[in-house]
Amino acid sequence: MVDANNIQLRMQEIQQNESFSDVLGKLLSGRSGYKPVIEKKQEILMCKMCMTPLFIQKQKFCHECGKKMEYSSS
Repeated sequence: MVDANNIQLRMQEIQQNESFSDVLGKLLSGRSGYKPVIEKKQEILMCKMCMTPLFIQKQKFCHECGKKMEYSSS
């Protein structure tokens, strides 16, 4: 089973990388030096037990079911 939270975090890391922006700009425009505007949306983390959205990032416990939250260190 794929964890959606980890996928969102990895995509955010990739999009913040400067080389990703350069490659995307060249791909979209056909010329180097073009800087695309990448929309950055707020990531929504979910409790793994009750699937409730977590509104406060890096909170220690789920506000709905009380399960201890686990976050990857990367």
